[in-house]
Amino acid sequence: MRQTGAHARPVDSLEINVTSEGTIDLAHRNEPHNSQRFCYCLMRWSMTMLSVFHRRNPCVRFWTMAFTITFVSVCCAQTQQNPPTHEDRIAQDLQLIHTAEQQHLPDDRIGYLWAVLAPEYRKAGNFTASEDAYFRALGLLEGRPAAVRNYATTLDNLSMLYLTYGRLDEAEKYNRSSAKIRGGLGYPLDEARSEQHMAEIDLARHKFKAAADRAAQALEVMERLNDPERSNMISALNALAFTKCSLRDCAKGMEYAQRSLDMARSSYGEESAEAAHSMMAVGFAEWKLGKLNEADETMRSAIRVMKAREGPESRGLLLAISEYRNYLKGVHRDNDAEKIAQELLPQVQKQAPACTTCVSVRSLSNAMR
Repeated sequence: MRQTGAHARPVDSLEINVTSEGTIDLAHRNEPHNSQRFCYCLMRWSMTMLSVFHRRNPCVRFWTMAFTITFVSVCCAQTQQNPPTHEDRIAQDLQLIHTAEQQHLPDDRIGYLWAVLAPEYRKAGNFTASEDAYFRALGLLEGRPAAVRNYATTLDNLSMLYLTYGRLDEAEKYNRSSAKIRGGLGYPLDEARSEQHMAEIDLARHKFKAAADRAAQALEVMERLNDPERSNMISALNALAFTKCSLRDCAKGMEYAQRSLDMARSSYGEESAEAAHSMMAVGFAEWKLGKLNEADETMRSAIRVMKAREGPESRGLLLAISEYRNYLKGVHRDNDAEKIAQELLPQVQKQAPACTTCVSVRSLSNAMR
């Protein structure tokens, strides 16, 4: 078992920022409803629409600004209540790709866009579309000197896609390819991320000692270099929580799980998907420590947050519910476990072609990223 995610984001965000010479600003591709930028632009617009005379009139300026701030506050509140869905992001990314192709941008830039799109398909539970997007990206990025780092990152993300669906041989193959390239580029954090993802593959294979060693080494580098992508450290901590509990050192495992949860909450918020995945690690540790009431409550809370944040088709949610079912069976609540199994059956059948040897919840660390 493992937790998959930075789906952590496994690095779902590519390392190199690419722009399209003013036509497509990839720096904001994940901000279709960026309320701060929107508010600023709207206030600037409201002032430029005034005549020069009225712009110099303090009373007019005051009431124009007051009206604009009130209007913007309503718009921003609506934006926060209705964050973009995976479908919104997919549609946005497809439009960017279409525009880039029409403008005949270089292959490495179009490849970057496909690599950005692929994780959105994965998060939406569409394995086939995600795999296709990754291979399109790799075909466009391969062999281009300026895109080597993005190419390696895309290989690593593809590895995490296969891991999430239990295809461990393919996951290991692409992880090793990525790690080999990253080893010659001089980016220690990239190398640590590949090492962490191999730890998750070891964990899925129940190679607990190897997984613990790799995750600890990766975490040391991430902490020393202050990895700005906190989801990477969260995944490493989750992996250590699961491995330590599997190696009968669950008191230590609980320490790692709690550190993961604290970091997820402080970095992403109480109700974030990252916090939910950390809660599953805490719940697992509580189960193995015999704190059954706490484990039940923690896991159910995590599932509730995941469903709200990732959607009912999310692979991460399916894995979390499967782990909760394992917990129910482990504490001899067989009727409850069977009920959940019947509820999961349609989703499992739907994903069966992509999932040849599905792993249990410790793969949840992929589904985060």
